[in-house]
Amino acid sequence: MKVIKYLLVFLTLTLVSNADLINDYLNKNYHKICSFKNIKKYKNNEKALSIIGVSCIKIDNIYMLSYIINKLKNTDYGRKNVIYFLTVFMEKKLLYSYLFDGISLKAFSFPMTDYVLSVIFNAIKNNNFKKIGDLIIVEEK
Repeated sequence: MKVIKYLLVFLTLTLVSNADLINDYLNKNYHKICSFKNIKKYKNNEKALSIIGVSCIKIDNIYMLSYIINKLKNTDYGRKNVIYFLTVFMEKKLLYSYLFDGISLKAFSFPMTDYVLSVIFNAIKNNNFKKIGDLIIVEEK
């Protein structure tokens, strides 16, 4: 009976400690969620870190993902989120290399995500864009 009591106290504290994060996410306060402070605060909570990572993507703070990726390794959902975060991160870095260094993207293949960089990455990789001067125009289909 004592074990159940302690388990209930632990679960209640876990839910209360994540309540602000969840409320901010539901209210689309992504700028408030995506912070070093929250990454440090929730460093051992993969659910919270996953929410932080998705929030960072929603506000285009992709560089913050590198502080989260190595912490998501102990749970199934954490490892799945790492794949999503790494895909977005790599597509951004490769697009930089394409734009500034002229590397070809044809050899790279990533899962398609709902993030805008996936659309741009695949369009450039498959040569489905128009170039007018230095401007690259990608039309979403």
